[in-house]
Amino acid sequence: MEAVKLVAVFVIIILALRKKLSVGITLFGAGIITSLLYQVELSALLDGYWELVKSKRFISLTSVIVLITTLGRLLKELKFLERLSEACKGLPGGNRTAVAVLPPLVGLMPMPGGSLLSAPLVDNVLTGKQYPPEFRTASNYWFRHIVEFFWPIYPGIILTEAITGLPIGTVSLMQFPLTVIMAIIGLAFFIRKIDNNNAAATHFWRPLLGILSSIWPIALAIIVYAILKVDLALAVLISFIVLVVIARPPKDNLLRALKEGLSYKLVFLVFGTLSFQTALELSGAIGSIPKLSLQFNLPEELLIFLVCFAAGILTGMVAAFVALGYTLLAGFLYQPEIMPSHILLAYLSGYLGMMLSPTHLCLILTNEYFKSDLLKVYRQLAIPVILLALFGFLLYLSPWTSLFGPS
Repeated sequence: MEAVKLVAVFVIIILALRKKLSVGITLFGAGIITSLLYQVELSALLDGYWELVKSKRFISLTSVIVLITTLGRLLKELKFLERLSEACKGLPGGNRTAVAVLPPLVGLMPMPGGSLLSAPLVDNVLTGKQYPPEFRTASNYWFRHIVEFFWPIYPGIILTEAITGLPIGTVSLMQFPLTVIMAIIGLAFFIRKIDNNNAAATHFWRPLLGILSSIWPIALAIIVYAILKVDLALAVLISFIVLVVIARPPKDNLLRALKEGLSYKLVFLVFGTLSFQTALELSGAIGSIPKLSLQFNLPEELLIFLVCFAAGILTGMVAAFVALGYTLLAGFLYQPEIMPSHILLAYLSGYLGMMLSPTHLCLILTNEYFKSDLLKVYRQLAIPVILLALFGFLLYLSPWTSLFGPS
C-alpha cells in the first residue's frame, strides 16, 4: 500500500508536467497530495512549511540560486560568457570540447542548482536549430554532474567518510571510474551529436588564456568558498561585487541582471521543491521503501539499490541519500566492518535516483532556463542512465573494489 501511494504521487507529477504546469506549482501540489494520502495533519504541514521558510537551508539555498542567476546574467550582459564559450570553441574539438568541458568546470563548485550557472555557457555554444532545448538541457545536466562521484569537496563524499569511516581519498579513488564511465557515455550520446566546428585546430594556449580571463568571476567564487570556507551565497556575492567594481557595468545591464535573479518565479521554484521534500519527510514516505525491502527479505544488492535509489529519487540530493540510505544500511555498508564494494553500489544507486529525480534542482532549473519539455529531457537521459547503471554494476562485480578493503 505504501509503495502504491508513492507511485500515485509520481504519476500525478508526470501528468501535471505533461499539462505544462510549472515545476514549482507541480511539486508544491504533489506535497499537498502526499500529505493527504499519508494523512498528515494540516497543522503539522503548515508548521513544516513555516519552519522551512525560516530555515537556514531555505534562506541559504534561495540566496545561492538568486545570486547565481544574477551573476550568470551579468556575465552574459558583459559578454564574459560569450568570450568563454568562444575560447572553449577554439580548443581542438571546437563545440564538442566546449560542451564537454564547460559544465564540469562549473561543477567543481559544489552548489545547489549549479547547472544553472553552466546553462548559459552551453547555450552560447549550441546555437543551431539542430540542437533542441531538450538536448541542451540533457547535455548540460549530464556533464555538470560527472565530477560528483569523486570530487572531494562535495558533501556526499565528505558524508560518506563521516558515516562509514572510509577515508575521503579512498572514496574518491574508488569511485573515480564511475566518472570515467559517465564521461564516455556522455561522449557517445551527447558530444558525438554536436558539430565539430574546429577539427583542424592545433592551438591550445591562446584559448586557455581566453578561458582564464573569462571565467575568473566563477573561479573567484570557487576559491572563496573552498579555501576561506565561507557560506556559498556569500562567496558568490563577493564575486558579484568584485565583478561590478572591476567591470563597472552600465546601469541597464545591472538592472536586467538583478531583475532576472530576483524573480518571484525562481523563489517559488525553490520553495515548491523543498515543500515537496518537507511533505515527504512529515509523511514518513521516505522510510517506506526500506521497510518494504526488509519485510520481503530481498537480496542485499537489491536492498542496497532500492533503499538508496528511493532516497535519491525522493530527495534529489546526494547528501540526503547518503545520510538517509547509509544510516539505514549500516549493517551492509560499514558494520561490523567497512565494505567498500557495497559503499560504491550504494552511492551509484542513490546517484541514479538523484539524476532522475523531479526534485533535483539542477534538472529543474536547467529545464526552466532552456524552456524545454521535462518529459522529453527524461527521454534523452533514459538510455545513458541505464548504461551508467549497467556499467556501474559491472564495476561493483569486478575485482576493483577489493583493492580498497573487504568486498
